Amino acid sequence: MNVSAIVMASGMSRRMNNDKLLMKIKSRQIFEYILETIIKCDFYDKTVVAKDGEILQKSNSLGFNAVKNTEYENGQSWSIILGIEKSKKTDGYMFFVADQPLVSVETVNFMLESFEKNPYCIIVPRCGDKTRNPVIFPYVLKDELLMLSGDNGGKAVISKNKDKIVFVDIDREHEFMDIDTMEDYENVNKKVER
Repeated sequence: MNVSAIVMASGMSRRMNNDKLLMKIKSRQIFEYILETIIKCDFYDKTVVAKDGEILQKSNSLGFNAVKNTEYENGQSWSIILGIEKSKKTDGYMFFVADQPLVSVETVNFMLESFEKNPYCIIVPRCGDKTRNPVIFPYVLKDELLMLSGDNGGKAVISKNKDKIVFVDIDREHEFMDIDTMEDYENVNKKVER
């Protein structure tokens, strides 16, 4: 089963006063954590969609397809479209957000195993009663993903295909912490050991 990893790193960090992905936690920039997790997993293809040259350069040096998003103001949908268009033909696409540094190899592999058993389904992690990222979409939904527009992300496709959802329950809530504010940044900083 071939799965492409697509990292969306084109956000505008509206709630922070600078590009949050370039901020450091311990010795690494925030975006580097998810790339290092992906490298340790068995992905057929790896792509990063970003607006920042430093992120693109680092991604490329780590073996990712580095795709410059010049139209990031068009919203999340454009990152999804670029990521799919620049990926190899595959059985599924696993979308990651770059501001979620604590997602573990164990969680990613658990989701990949679930997709292998359910190759025509959307694999969605769930913690308690909340759905989270990353999410795997099967190739059969590629055209629907390519039709997204504006700031509509994968949730729009998920809501139209509820019969295809397979939930993967993860009890490590801290893994899904994302960084939108300085308070989030400080909280994540406390959880990172490396």
